Amino acid sequence: MSETWLRSLKQKLTDIYVQKEAQEWVDLNLSTAGLLNITIVSDKFENLSPTQRREAVKNDIEQQHKFLGFISLYTIQEAASLDLKAPQLLDAKSIHTWQDLALWSANPQNQSPSSPELCLPRTVTFYSFKGGVGRTTALIHVAWILAMRGRKVVAVDLDLEAPGLSTAFPLNPLPEYGIVDYFYEKSYLPEGVEAKINITKIFGEVNIPDTTGRLFIVPAGYLSLDYIAKVDDLRATTILDNGETLWSTFSREIQNQLKPDLILVDSCTGINEWGALSLLQAANEAIIFLFPNEQNQKGIELVLKSLTSFGRLSLNFVFSPVPDLSDTGITKVTHAWQIFQKDIDKNIDIDSEDYLIIPYIPSIAIADRYPVTGLLDYYAPIANLIDEDTNFQ
Repeated sequence: MSETWLRSLKQKLTDIYVQKEAQEWVDLNLSTAGLLNITIVSDKFENLSPTQRREAVKNDIEQQHKFLGFISLYTIQEAASLDLKAPQLLDAKSIHTWQDLALWSANPQNQSPSSPELCLPRTVTFYSFKGGVGRTTALIHVAWILAMRGRKVVAVDLDLEAPGLSTAFPLNPLPEYGIVDYFYEKSYLPEGVEAKINITKIFGEVNIPDTTGRLFIVPAGYLSLDYIAKVDDLRATTILDNGETLWSTFSREIQNQLKPDLILVDSCTGINEWGALSLLQAANEAIIFLFPNEQNQKGIELVLKSLTSFGRLSLNFVFSPVPDLSDTGITKVTHAWQIFQKDIDKNIDIDSEDYLIIPYIPSIAIADRYPVTGLLDYYAPIANLIDEDTNFQ
């Protein structure tokens, strides 16, 4: 609905009220609650009372939207006295939170057309709306497979509220700190105090025999009361003094230090600020893990409705762990996929005919250590998805 009528309404009001383009302007904003907010600066309001201005604009709207929010109408001189300026069109780089994404999705008329940019190093986020779908287990196995294929991989634990990626592997060297400590120091280090947590102190390497590839792990941090306090204080949307975000600083420094082919991010579940960072700030691509039940479907539908206008992410879907691969189980997965397809927009780079299935594997479910090297073939299709889109040098 909003794609057509909001653009048309903004253009209509612009045609009516904007004659002096440098000074007059129209701003429409649809809130996430569905209220239409309107701000217009135009000298066509000269000598009109506030009531007359509102009635004129309501007539021009022609009841296209019955849920009106605020209507703010000014002459050029009035706007200047209030220091009002025309809002700039938003681009995808300004989307840092779920709220940003929701407002962006609801307001196509305020979007600046932009082409997706490939961030370096190429970053793939493993995301799920609900826990218990084997997301972290899959990342561990996929990272191992890619390293065995000769890739240099950095796996980052951004599941800050339930970290566990680092416990899967013995690391050498054992890092002194985790990404929480690194982010915390970047956020709160007083001016003039020398930093002690540099990029080299937050990763360790996994020893993978008989391979030319390399696998590095960036843990969330060591669980302690200090860790809990830092996670509570941190904000994923922090902008540093140099204008960079926490993630862009990390990405730049890890690129300079290790020059990896890939970063794989283990995201928090659900809709929270660190999940938003993992998907909206960090990723070029996302692997979405879900179980074919209603809880997962509703959550992923919500995420997709927001992401369809984002246009920066390439998405792939994995149903996991599916306990029944008989006709009954496959029918259930197919039905869930058909529901998701309704929410997949052409703006998302996805083959809407395809998805992957990871079965429930008891040997993996009860394993004490990962990866289970004898069962890597189950995860090879996910590694193939990542591999085929990457131009490795």
